[in-house]
Amino acid sequence: MCLVFVAFASWALKTSNLQAPDAWKTVFLASFGTLSAIRYFRRQGVEKEPRT
Repeated sequence: MCLVFVAFASWALKTSNLQAPDAWKTVFLASFGTLSAIRYFRRQGVEKEPRT
């Protein structure tokens, strides 16, 4: 699932005009979404580890 967010961010950056004045919005949303997904799945992995 995390790879889906990374792929979406990569696609968004490739297809957008990074020379436009509002390109920072695209970069910000793509980065924020990807980092949020990574943090979420790391937390899920830690919670599912077997406890001894």
